[in-house]
Amino acid sequence: MPEVIYRERFTKYSHEAGRLKKGLQLISSLRLILFLASASLFYFFFKTDNAILLPAAIFCLIVFFIFIRRHDAEKRKLDIAKALVSINQTEIDLLEGKPSPYENGREHIDSHHPYSYDIDLFGQGSLYQFLNRCSTSFGRNSLAHSLLQPDINAIEKRQEAIRELSEMIDFRQHLQAAGSIHSTEEKKIDKLKYWLQQKPAFPNKNIYYFLLIFPLATIITLVIFFATDIALYQSLAGLLFVINLAITFSFGRKMMQQIAVSTDINKTLQQFSDQLVYIENQSFQSPLLKELQASVKKGTQASSRSIAVLASRFHYLDYLYNVFVSPLLNGFFLFHIHILYSLDQWKQQHGAHLLQWLELIGEVEALNSFANFRFNNPEFCFPVLSKEEDVTASNLGHPLIASKRRVNNDISFCERKFVVLTGSNMSGKSTFLRTLGVNMVLAKAGSAVCASKFVFYPYDVFVSMRITDSLQDSESLFYAELKRLQSIIWHLSSGNKTFIILDEILRGTNSNDKHNGTVGLIRQLIEKQACGIIATHDLSVADLEKEYPGAIAALCFESEIVGDELLFDYKIKNGVCTKLSASFLMKKMGIIGK
Repeated sequence: MPEVIYRERFTKYSHEAGRLKKGLQLISSLRLILFLASASLFYFFFKTDNAILLPAAIFCLIVFFIFIRRHDAEKRKLDIAKALVSINQTEIDLLEGKPSPYENGREHIDSHHPYSYDIDLFGQGSLYQFLNRCSTSFGRNSLAHSLLQPDINAIEKRQEAIRELSEMIDFRQHLQAAGSIHSTEEKKIDKLKYWLQQKPAFPNKNIYYFLLIFPLATIITLVIFFATDIALYQSLAGLLFVINLAITFSFGRKMMQQIAVSTDINKTLQQFSDQLVYIENQSFQSPLLKELQASVKKGTQASSRSIAVLASRFHYLDYLYNVFVSPLLNGFFLFHIHILYSLDQWKQQHGAHLLQWLELIGEVEALNSFANFRFNNPEFCFPVLSKEEDVTASNLGHPLIASKRRVNNDISFCERKFVVLTGSNMSGKSTFLRTLGVNMVLAKAGSAVCASKFVFYPYDVFVSMRITDSLQDSESLFYAELKRLQSIIWHLSSGNKTFIILDEILRGTNSNDKHNGTVGLIRQLIEKQACGIIATHDLSVADLEKEYPGAIAALCFESEIVGDELLFDYKIKNGVCTKLSASFLMKKMGIIGK
């Protein structure tokens, strides 16, 4: 059971986080001691001219930096452990029916899309939010793309990858945890893109090579001073120290340009690197995952290592603001000049590949989201892709409805391609239409679906269930709906195989006009060999089954009045609805007289 596994992992990582926290406190204490020792030794060296104090101070400083790196590494481990605790707690909460804390993709809401707006693909409580386990903006965009514009040629490859990932909970959760420590909001990525387009700090490498003379001369002068104890060399070393600081200051503007990008981005880059490490080191079997993995292993250096180097360079750039460390590093070594040059070199070698690597992380994250969906719902099936036009489902339900409340249905569009669905208000027609739409979208994305069996042809999907007017375009609801229906006809006329889902069309007109328009549209759809379903309260529309016995099936949802209660079983049945509920409910609520 998924919930049992999540509870075990919650306990495991809670204990690990506690252990790492204690170790981190010890490292922090040692780091402080080393820094104070180094600062004291430097102070007494300049005050007393005791030559032995300088190498001791430098030694303490070097060990201090080693402990900084160790602290950063242990801090990342602690952050990962905490993230894993949070991830497993969230999964437990979601299985218990609590709202999802993950992003809902509202930025992708588009009322003009063929189906996404009508079946609540995005927004609060949406399918996207239900699926989303992506930590990065690249993952979230990739997940949205796979729902909005699926690659039908990759369905079976994606199924295989998702099936494999669903059994790899360690990999999935560590990838999610590694990407969740620091935000990867678009504005940070935009800064990174801007940096990639910036001109190099050293357009002429010879300038950099010339500047190397000064720190080299500083070190040589100090060595001679220690060897001879001649005061002249001490004075010369001090002069070179000041010159090095002046050189660093002269590059201040270029450094500020780099720092404008580096603020926080080094941490984000480090977590991208950590995610790529998991991808590079994992053993995959499915062809799609192997392809993705191979694309980050190209070249002599792994992409994770390349990004880690970039993260460290940006991190070191931030030392410029450290009033204790920066003067020493730049006065002796021109430290930040070397960092500027190394950033130029990195951009030249890897800049063209950086965004490709990050987009690859996003692709894996999107697959992970579908895999997590499958893991949480082991009873769901992977669809069978049909070469012939068909949609056949057994025990089909809406994945967002809890299993205890979900009512599943069977349906087939194999022999008769179009269904006229009738039923009283609240009987389940609209929910069933969305159930069909959501599962078709999942199937085309390569995901498992909420059914025990699902055979489908990868039709283009068009849905008309929720039409909005536009004040900006001076467009009424009725005209907006006509434009949607027109787009469906145009799409079919271009020879596209299309699955159509319609719910009570032409609401804004009178009954006769609505009936004639609905019947005329269905005849058009049959003529153009469309596959799909229309829900209507107009029972006479179902008479088209007699006119097109080989093409149209009449199905319905029924209600039952027991005593003073209206009951629904939400099970689909053959034939036409015979019981109406509107007048009964209006009488019960006192809206009309009994």
